[in-house]
Amino acid sequence: MLGAAALAVAAVLAWSSVRTDRAFRRLLVDGERAAADRQVAEAIEAYSGALALRPDSMVAHLRRGDMYRRQGANELALRDLRDASALDPTAPQPAELLGDVNLAMGRLEGAVDAYHRALALDDRAPRAQYKLGLALYRANRVPDAVRSLEKALALDDSLAEAHYLLGVCLREQRRPQDGLRELRRAVALNP
Repeated sequence: MLGAAALAVAAVLAWSSVRTDRAFRRLLVDGERAAADRQVAEAIEAYSGALALRPDSMVAHLRRGDMYRRQGANELALRDLRDASALDPTAPQPAELLGDVNLAMGRLEGAVDAYHRALALDDRAPRAQYKLGLALYRANRVPDAVRSLEKALALDDSLAEAHYLLGVCLREQRRPQDGLRELRRAVALNP
């Protein structure tokens, strides 16, 4: 009799777990659809529901943090992105988005640190390398910005904004011909 009761409890727990898993996955899909349709509030609601079911989901924290970032709710974005980064310290995307939020808030050293962390995890990310260059430029660290932008362009020479910013940096370094070459390349890529 006791064995049958234990078996019944185990079956109920297993079924409950399956239902929770399905609901969690459905909420993530709902969030993705809303995000694709640029319905930020609906996406945040879906990801919040997913987090209510699984508070330890790095993906749900990451996606909700990105939605908060898009909405301009930077403090909320920082909270979720920090949680995502803590849940999976090997994922570069939370660190890169932390850099984006810090940059938007004018926290330049925080942005530089976050982009460095993202690049330590994936040094083949030209957009993150460009964003690091932008943060360094805004922090008046032009020589460091030049190095970062050159790395970004070595990875992807089609980044018009990297050519443009490199041209501006080179002009500030009193290298007008090199700067003009980069600005022309930027215009050719994105007239």
